[in-house]
Amino acid sequence: MPTNTSDRSASQASYWLALRFPEAWFECRCPEVERRERPPAVLLDGAGRAGRIAAVNRAAAELGIEPGQSLAAARSRHRAHAATDAVPLRCLTIDHPAVESWLAEWGEWALTYTSRVTRPPPLRRDVDAAPGLLLEIGGSAALFGGIEALAQRLLDALQPWQVVVRAAGARHPRIAWALAATVDGERPWLCDPREQLAAVSRLPLACLDWPDSWTDRFAELGLRRLGEVRRLPRDGLGMRSDPALLVDLDRLFAERDWPLADLVPPARYAREVSLWDPAAQVDRLLLLARGPLVGLGDFLRRRQLAVADFVVWLGHEARSATRLEVATAEPGRDVELWQGQLRLRLESVGTLAPVTSLRVEAERLVAPRSGQGSLFADADTRGRDRQALLQRLQARLGRQAVGRLQEIPTLVPTDRVRLQPLAPSASGLPRHRVEADLPGGMGDESPPGPFRPLWWLEAPHRPDAAVQRRGEAERVETGWWAAAGEAADYCAGELAGGRAVCLRRERAGGDWQVIGLED
Repeated sequence: MPTNTSDRSASQASYWLALRFPEAWFECRCPEVERRERPPAVLLDGAGRAGRIAAVNRAAAELGIEPGQSLAAARSRHRAHAATDAVPLRCLTIDHPAVESWLAEWGEWALTYTSRVTRPPPLRRDVDAAPGLLLEIGGSAALFGGIEALAQRLLDALQPWQVVVRAAGARHPRIAWALAATVDGERPWLCDPREQLAAVSRLPLACLDWPDSWTDRFAELGLRRLGEVRRLPRDGLGMRSDPALLVDLDRLFAERDWPLADLVPPARYAREVSLWDPAAQVDRLLLLARGPLVGLGDFLRRRQLAVADFVVWLGHEARSATRLEVATAEPGRDVELWQGQLRLRLESVGTLAPVTSLRVEAERLVAPRSGQGSLFADADTRGRDRQALLQRLQARLGRQAVGRLQEIPTLVPTDRVRLQPLAPSASGLPRHRVEADLPGGMGDESPPGPFRPLWWLEAPHRPDAAVQRRGEAERVETGWWAAAGEAADYCAGELAGGRAVCLRRERAGGDWQVIGLED
């Protein structure tokens, strides 16, 4: 519901920071990988070759392209100034749903710094509101070191995203919004309450988001600044102008409140990014997906929540979207883990049709697991490991190919080893020959279980004297899927003085070496 700022005492203590995004029409559709060296782009107010330029981004302005030019003239200037291998001129039309969704994401991000974030409403229903946000930072400024420190912290947080932003602050939200339109640079304009009246009076009428019919009428009268309009007789101005003009004029001079509706955070996460040129390479799609995945991690972190699965939609030009489910063993906020799981899913699809857009959706948000966990593997830990293995196999091979896991003693789990008694035929030698390889006589005593040394030596070495074997030899061998291969025979031994040792020999052959001691 709209929250009215009619409480005068609360209004006096408040301070509003306006964030305008003049290139939101471009940034909401520009892939994040191209924002650092953004291509020249223009916003058209019509379709086809007859369209006029309504807005340009910074790269296009540097080529001499200006609002009001025809599309043909803009392309001509781009060809004249750009290099032969330069990126083409991007010609876009306004996409209001994309802009609204993009602003909603930044508004939800701003709730990290303040409890009140709102979108400035349009002055009239037939006039589109300029893209931007209003943040009430007076109530939370003390937590961040003051108004100036908080405003700078907000701008610093936006800088890595390569977003063009104009910031200004004032006691009244309408004044802050108007002042932000005149800012030309990266530093915010934080207006002092004692200078507020003079600053507002000097504002050009072109910076007020007024309809062209209003500003053209005052231009015919030779009026260019707000203070000049303010000095006109109020009764005559009210009879000859739109009633909404007097209402907005009162707000600009802090004589009337501005009803604002607080932003309501979304209950689910959804973010879509697009590509200028379709692509099907896995690495490029992963780079495209990193922005939405980082946003999902921030979204969950601000709410102290986690997610165990989410959906990635790949949009195509001539076919329906591809749906990919990404799941993890337990709820979390690990972006790198999500990237790895998404890579497995993309590689399992096979040949992908060219992708034009990527959308990440997460609905089942849960509280993260509490507790420190166990130092040793317990039943719960082993269960999570099994679930992680199942999901990685399903991501690689598909859910239809892998239904469940079944433990079989003769199989080697991933990233684990197996201990198997060394059969007489495993080394190609009879049992007595295997025992004869050890220096000294071979006793018949066997311990109840396999021997594990208490102390491991820094480097294995050959025994200096005869060693008596205790128990059977074991073979430890990793599977073909392990990153580091291991294949060796192990057995327990006893030195002449009675000290227990652990012996090791490469599977390929060689001498037995001491690798560990019992004490």
